[in-house]
Amino acid sequence: MNIEQLVSDIESGTFDSSLVKIKEAVDARLKASRVSRTIADYHIGDTVVFNDLTATRYMVGRKATVTGIKQKKVTVRLETPVGRFEKVNPLTGATESANIVVPVAIIDLVK
Repeated sequence: MNIEQLVSDIESGTFDSSLVKIKEAVDARLKASRVSRTIADYHIGDTVVFNDLTATRYMVGRKATVTGIKQKKVTVRLETPVGRFEKVNPLTGATESANIVVPVAIIDLVK
């Protein structure tokens, strides 16, 4: 079974009686993968999503792109700027994301 078929089956209700078990398995796997993640797993251009370890709650689930890598943190820019991370470019007047330096523990890679 491929991932698209699995997601489709979950969305259509095929696994409704097992949703709690599925959620527990996914949560356990996410926790395990977060523990094993290092700075070497991230590359400029990667898409990431802020996870539930993010202290700024409105950032949870927000997608961003890795724009830089520091010693133990990465720099990202949000796909959709929000809150204190939203800025206006003085030259173009366009709204864009500020650079945000974050620890790898609060972001997950999106494939």
